[in-house]
Amino acid sequence: MPRKKDTRRNIQRHGFLLVFVGLTFLCACTSKEGRDESIPQGKFTEFRLDAQCEHDPLISEIKRDMEGKTSILHLMKSYLEKLEKDASPDSPCLKKLEKLFACCQAKERVEGHFYGITVVLKKGEHPYGGFLNRLWATTVGNVSPWDGKIFDPIEPGQLRFYTEGFEKGEVPTFLGINCFKKYDESLLNLTSMAALNFWMNLKDAPEEEKQKYGYDKKGGLFIARKAKSVNPKNSDKEVFQLNYRWRKLENLPPNRYLIDEIVLMADGLYLGQLFYATAHLLEDYNPERSPFEYRYENFGYFLLMDDQWNEERERLFPRDQ
Repeated sequence: MPRKKDTRRNIQRHGFLLVFVGLTFLCACTSKEGRDESIPQGKFTEFRLDAQCEHDPLISEIKRDMEGKTSILHLMKSYLEKLEKDASPDSPCLKKLEKLFACCQAKERVEGHFYGITVVLKKGEHPYGGFLNRLWATTVGNVSPWDGKIFDPIEPGQLRFYTEGFEKGEVPTFLGINCFKKYDESLLNLTSMAALNFWMNLKDAPEEEKQKYGYDKKGGLFIARKAKSVNPKNSDKEVFQLNYRWRKLENLPPNRYLIDEIVLMADGLYLGQLFYATAHLLEDYNPERSPFEYRYENFGYFLLMDDQWNEERERLFPRDQ
């Protein structure tokens, strides 16, 4: 009889173990299916590159940099951290960002709300231009008020008004605005917000948008559409262009001289460049003037991302308290 009881106990013990393992496996499978359904496979890890770039040596190096990273955003964080120490023109990370931008694709339409991250700020190709990024990183970098952008289809009347009849809406065109977030616990952030309120005439975000996206203010209008790059080194490149320069947008300097450009780096994730004009600054913007005459210089890189990427952003870029 004791032997039968021991056998029964062993069966019960092993039976419980089998049930536990089975339930664990079932839960794991269920979680995986839910994750795959909400986030497309490869969204966080696969670049969207032009076919001719697939075997480029620098692109191959960038893909090797992905080893051990959970996502492309994780890779961008590693570049950001290196650029905080060295953002000189010879920085390998700047070369990689430049190559990625050249190889990524421009979309016809970019619409809706996107969260943002500043990757690096610099002064063109100036040998000491990286000092700007070091200053940024050691002050407001991790509590930056800038939190993203919104793109809305523009009405024909608005387009005529803001571009004084120059833009005809022959391609999908959008009216965009920047989003800014306040961190009450950060004096640097609050000081920056106060300056931006004055400089960019920020407006309170509607309560619904505050609750949904988390930002507090909006300002800095731009007209966005697909166009050729103003980068003198890559002028044939098609980009999605964000033009702040139109007189009727009433942007103050230096934004009056700014054109952003973005390309699709991965599904829902855009890589952006900031180009500031450095010539003809005392004249109103003339869209018929060659970009070469304005001598645009690259002042940095940023990222825009959708809601799914934002969850990764919050994990990788926790804010200072």
